[in-house]
This record gives sequence, C-alpha cells and structure tokens, in this order.
Amino acid sequence: MGQPVIVIVGMGPGIASAVASRFGQEGFHIGMIARREDKLAAHQHALREARIDSSYAVADAADPEALGAALATIEEASGGATVLLYNAAHIKWKGILDETAQSLIEDFKVNVAGALTAVRAVLPAMRHADGGTILLTSSMFATRPSSQFGSLSIGKAGIRNMAYSLAEALKATNIHVATITVKGQVRADDPQRSPQAIAEACWKLYQQEPGDFSTEVEC
Repeated sequence: MGQPVIVIVGMGPGIASAVASRFGQEGFHIGMIARREDKLAAHQHALREARIDSSYAVADAADPEALGAALATIEEASGGATVLLYNAAHIKWKGILDETAQSLIEDFKVNVAGALTAVRAVLPAMRHADGGTILLTSSMFATRPSSQFGSLSIGKAGIRNMAYSLAEALKATNIHVATITVKGQVRADDPQRSPQAIAEACWKLYQQEPGDFSTEVEC
C-alpha cells in the first residue's frame, strides 16, 4: 500500500497549514492547490523542514478546468487522494445589498462549485480504493448569516448543504463526507478554534469507521 495522500484545495496559513502539519505527522503526502505559486513554494519549504513530503499545483478554484488539471497533476505525481480538504473561499466584507447577481455568481464558483469539481476529480480513486474522506470547511455563517458577509454566508450555507447532499449520495460506500463548521473566529489562543484544534477535528473525522461517520462537527 502506498503513502496516503491528503489534497488541500485552498492551501494557506491557518486551518489548511495546520491540517497539512497534522496529517503530515502521520505519514501523509500533502498535495496543495492554491492560486499563487510563491505561497505554495513557501508552504512546501516549511513542510520539507518538518520532514513532510508534499507537492503542489497552481489553480484558481473558480476555474473548473484549471482545478481539474491541478488535481490530475497531483494524482499523477503522488497517487490518488485518501483525503480531500476543500478549504477555498472568497472572503470579503461587503453588505448583501451592495452585491450584484454577477458578483454572487463569481463568488459561488469558489465558495461552493469548486468543491464539487474537486470531489468529482478525487472520487474515482476513492471508489477504486473502496474508501476515502472528503472534508469541507464551513463556518457559523452557514446557519447564522451576516448581512455584512452576505456572499460568504450564502457560500457557507451552500457548502454545508453540499456536505449533507454528498454524504447521502455516497452513503452506500465507505467514502466519508463531512463538514467542519467553525462557530467563531479562528484564533491561535482559542483552545476550541485554533488552527491546531480544527486540524485535530479533521484527523478524528478521518479516523472514523464506516457506520460511525459524522456528517458535521462543530469547533
């Protein structure tokens, strides 16, 4: 059996970096996708310093062709994903009444639609392996929307809904789908919502066995 692989779409500081470190400590190869190569290279250097294997590909999660190609590149280099973490989101402070239909559509491509692109890309390998874990990050805006984060609130509600829909669609398989709903601000000094605490929640979800799968955990 080859080295397990976690693919992180939306690699960056905070949650994604902590998840990469947590899974890397357990022997996972870390496949990273984000828009900026310089940032990805910096994350790869940090992981290398920690003796964690990694690879990366550049893509905008809003572009399904680019995202699909990036996921294929990582799979070719390191093997099929054991775990997928979709952590991409367009975060902006903008009132809902200041949004336009087009701006909502553009944000939705990153906040929700990109997750489906990523899931569809990793599913064949997970089906072949008869197992896998798909994790989607959400927030308190999923159930308590903010008018000042109108588009993001819609996106987080969508990503939570997608997690439940995917879990239902895959319930007859050993593929685990779950959403991590962060109920407040992510802060390093918060024992419940620090990046490391959220990463630990992701690890525990990965360790769950069929029959005991949780579809949502809150941090």
